[in-house]
Amino acid sequence: MTIFVLPDIPTVYMLTGFSSLVGAGILIWLRRDHRESSPALTLFAAGILALGIGFLSFAAREAIAGWLAPLVGYSGFGVSAVLIWLGSRQLHGLPGTQGHSIVAGVALAGYLAALFAIREPTAAKAIARITLNGTFVVTFMGLAAWEAHRSRWLAQLRSVRLIRALLVLFCAIVAVRMVVFLVQGIPLHADGSAPPGVIRAFFAVVFGSMPFAITVSVLGISNSQLSTRLHQMATTDDLTGLVSRRSLQESANRLLGQAPESGCIALLMIDVDNFKSINDRHGHAIGDNVLRHVANVLRQSLRPDSLIVRYGGDEFCALVPVPGEAAAFVVAERLRATMEATPYRLDSQRIPVTLSIGVTVHRHGKTLRQLLDEADRRAYRAKADGRNRVVADDLPLAA
Repeated sequence: MTIFVLPDIPTVYMLTGFSSLVGAGILIWLRRDHRESSPALTLFAAGILALGIGFLSFAAREAIAGWLAPLVGYSGFGVSAVLIWLGSRQLHGLPGTQGHSIVAGVALAGYLAALFAIREPTAAKAIARITLNGTFVVTFMGLAAWEAHRSRWLAQLRSVRLIRALLVLFCAIVAVRMVVFLVQGIPLHADGSAPPGVIRAFFAVVFGSMPFAITVSVLGISNSQLSTRLHQMATTDDLTGLVSRRSLQESANRLLGQAPESGCIALLMIDVDNFKSINDRHGHAIGDNVLRHVANVLRQSLRPDSLIVRYGGDEFCALVPVPGEAAAFVVAERLRATMEATPYRLDSQRIPVTLSIGVTVHRHGKTLRQLLDEADRRAYRAKADGRNRVVADDLPLAA
């Protein structure tokens, strides 16, 4: 016959407390490797630490007579809930942290004052503490789950969905525990502690797994965010925010492979006319602003599904879906005219900016390299024939 043995709850709390301390230490140690997430990791580390102190206080409840152990324990849980909420806001990049910190501080001060007011170790005050703590923790852990739910990373990162699930589960268990004590009328000892039982053991084990699970989830989110930022840095031009040349091959192949059955993909090689003279006359800082201005005009003038690339220096290229070969020239000519009509404004001064554009169209069997060479050759002819024009075949077509 199998005999079910309930786990020793103080031992579970003790192990949970020490594992929480380890989890907090790991977050503090690794925050230097995640500088952008460092404030969030610090808040989560402090929250996990407060949770660990709470568990250790309850583990030592029998050794500490009177009201001190439950007061410290429930205080640790409340502090942890507030810090995890603030950490969740930081981790998911949500604004307004300072104002929310003030609100959280006021709420926490009121919570701690109420705890101190009902600190006596009696069964009636224990029920009041359970109710107060459960309501407070569910509120702020629920807010932390809500921040994860509305995070811009939610659809992209499984670790965000995991921490949302963990926080929701934590809230559900705290709420169920509170309801069970209130509705079922579980008998309490004179000092307000609950006798051993299956329900209490279940809560202890589940609570015990939460601190480390949250720690792992937070690190998973930070690592995924870091990986995403590194990928963006590798594939995005720092100056203009356009696709970088180093990622052109991969992005272009994907676009060319999805070419529509009706229509084709036009490749535009775009040179900024007389850019060296702009740099020489106005300085490199203004030259950089002119390049950003050109990038904005490209974004606004070309289709949203176009691939626009900072090819290098004052050169850009764009792959644009078009209805046919004739439309490729029309698109390029419209872009040229828009740029000519949109000078860069420097205070009250206008700096004219024009483009020389070479155009080719993707045909079956042609590689990206061949398309780039052909479009580049035509852009060179456009510059040689007077600039501010579009060349779409072997003969230059004047603007």
